[in-house]
Amino acid sequence: MASSRTTLKELASILGLSISTISKALNDSHEISDATKKRIVKTAKLYNYRPNKIALGLKSGRTNTIAVIIPSVQNSFFARALYGIESVISNSDYTAIVCITKESHEKEVANFDMLSNGVVDGFIVAVSEETQTVKNFSHYEDAMNQGKSIVMFDRVIDSIPCTKIKTNDYTAISEATNNLIGSKRNQIILVSAINNLNVGKQRTKGYQKAMEHAGLSSVVLEANLDQIENVLKDYAENNAFDAVIALDTDASFAVYKVASELGKNIPSDIAVIGYMSERIAPYLTPELTTINQHSYTMGETAAKMLLAQLESKQNTDQTILIDSTLSHRVSS
Repeated sequence: MASSRTTLKELASILGLSISTISKALNDSHEISDATKKRIVKTAKLYNYRPNKIALGLKSGRTNTIAVIIPSVQNSFFARALYGIESVISNSDYTAIVCITKESHEKEVANFDMLSNGVVDGFIVAVSEETQTVKNFSHYEDAMNQGKSIVMFDRVIDSIPCTKIKTNDYTAISEATNNLIGSKRNQIILVSAINNLNVGKQRTKGYQKAMEHAGLSSVVLEANLDQIENVLKDYAENNAFDAVIALDTDASFAVYKVASELGKNIPSDIAVIGYMSERIAPYLTPELTTINQHSYTMGETAAKMLLAQLESKQNTDQTILIDSTLSHRVSS
């Protein structure tokens, strides 16, 4: 028995049949007799023949493969979204290729260049931080000009005419801010390590609008994930505040660490609302009140929308909102 994969040409030589006959038999064509089909299938298995999906895709224009391009799998949001995507893809005729950009525009562009050339039928993408910063989106336009379907989720580019799955970031933060105001907190600050992302900007605007509406002063502390803890500590040592809204996981952990180092009690001294995995937040001390983005549902929805577009062979320009919800716990 052969230990390596056999090509279609080699299989034809072994069986003494034409490549066309073998191809038709493996695709269950009525032109080939049942006896010949059985013989070909049996031999194909014996010699470990597997069809070359890329070659078939280049010939037919369809590979039944999609690409999922995300910034990270260490981020719990994207990990859960990936589970949601997989739950849909695994029950379809499609397979998925997962690519990690590590927030790099160059890696994102390279993935599109490599996969657009007949390897995949469509893309599910969360746009990298660097791509949003440099504002160069030509790789999306090029892929769509090649007839590729694209669905963006969470990290989206509004100017690209594709399906976008988003959460109501602006409204969610406004409601969280109003929740704190309603519990008699009036020195609420916002801490963010995602100030370069569109989602971070929308959340910041939601906080500022709620504070303005209540006649309160807003304070926004922004820094990258390596500096956010120091920025918060510097502010806390010289300014009073009674509540914090943390816009991401790194900022949420920074708030807890700084509060502990300064001897501040959560929630009596400082109420905290943050973003964090719903599987981790209950295990913090005290349990963290979170804004739940329902990342699994977001991934699931993105996959369903892409498959629907691929089956209908029609791309759509629409935005679907997944409502975030406030999960109340001890910290607020």
